[in-house]
Amino acid sequence: MKKLSGKTALITGAARGIGRGIARRFAAEGANVVIVDLDRAGAQSAAEEVAAEFEVQALALRADVGSAADNADMIAQAVARFGELDILVCNAGIVRPGKPLEDITPEQWQQVIDVNLLGYVYATASFIPHAKRRKSGKIIYMASVAGQVGGVAAEVTYSVTKAGVLCLTKATAKQLGAWNINVNAIAPGTIETAMTDVLNYSPEVKKGIPLGRYGEVDDISAAALFLASEDSKYATGATLDVNGGLFMR
Repeated sequence: MKKLSGKTALITGAARGIGRGIARRFAAEGANVVIVDLDRAGAQSAAEEVAAEFEVQALALRADVGSAADNADMIAQAVARFGELDILVCNAGIVRPGKPLEDITPEQWQQVIDVNLLGYVYATASFIPHAKRRKSGKIIYMASVAGQVGGVAAEVTYSVTKAGVLCLTKATAKQLGAWNINVNAIAPGTIETAMTDVLNYSPEVKKGIPLGRYGEVDDISAAALFLASEDSKYATGATLDVNGGLFMR
């Protein structure tokens, strides 16, 4: 039996990259998927792809995850379409190449905070009443090794918001455990996607990874499947490091 048969998952930032990979992995395991992205055409393309390839239902939605109203609407539309929503994956994010902290404007800070941190808060707040009513649910946050050790290639805004995600994971897990709602995070290292391409890593970065390579989208989607399935039913408040050994606790 497939691990997610009969489940419905909503994934933000799923038009491409890690989010799309997670949607594909979940669909392959039998889940209906709600693909959310600021890029409406990209979301629709991803939804059509997984529906045709894996014979599941897929809904494409456009949303600005930095907006509390858009987050509430995407959850409401998912529940209206599928009746239930079992899994929430907060993956949408933005990153800029690194520059001195003193050169980052308040407006730039706010944009990254809105998307990378408050977007997770808003999505979770909209999902909680539904999950509490059912006394079950899986919430997965996409953090980063940058939030654990600080980043160099990326702007400091990225590291700070991803550190906030790590704390949000623990705080929310403590709050929701009584309702059988699992909240966990994945902290990827350097994963080969269009998002990380903008950072233009030097060859020296790879030399610092014990496994000697950058990660692939499948490495992260496999971790997400574990956290979304019953295989992880006793895990909550945890951060799953998928970084090739770049950071070891």
